[in-house]
Amino acid sequence: MNFPLAQNWTEKSFNELFQQQHMTVVLEDQSSIQADFYFLIDKTFDLKQSMAVGFILSENTFLPYLSIKENLFVGSSIKEKDKKALLNQFFDYIGLSSSILNKSKEQLTTFEQVKLQLTQLLLIEKDIIIIDDIFQKLSIAQRQELLPLLQKIAKEKKKAILVLTNDIQIAESPYMDKIIKTA
Repeated sequence: MNFPLAQNWTEKSFNELFQQQHMTVVLEDQSSIQADFYFLIDKTFDLKQSMAVGFILSENTFLPYLSIKENLFVGSSIKEKDKKALLNQFFDYIGLSSSILNKSKEQLTTFEQVKLQLTQLLLIEKDIIIIDDIFQKLSIAQRQELLPLLQKIAKEKKKAILVLTNDIQIAESPYMDKIIKTA
């Protein structure tokens, strides 16, 4: 399998790719996105960086036997008594209503799933967020809401955000700090 990002891969390029407080976009053709997504997963584990890496996918990644709230805290060490206040704080930050917890996983829109995944990654304190090509499944209004939110998270929460996409409009948006073209 061809991995376009692998061509110039070094530990230095890895560190440059994941600069804190930056949104980097990798613009590539559709066939390369999934390959590079899995390549990045492998490399983040191979390099055993001290940074915690989280991923956002367009599919529902929640465990089917847990509630939405329980899914949000998978992998966290947050005490039960602190969960409600912390969840409300992050819901306000992300722009979600707590009524979303009353929905079933099947009732969630793609946009709600993305926002819930963002909430989860913030709750479990991931340093790096790698985003698969989710933008195709979002409306223009949802994209216009999500991009500034991602930039806000990168800057205020000091996260490195990497977006993989084949959408030139996303790549050239003013919210991106750096563009890497592999196509």
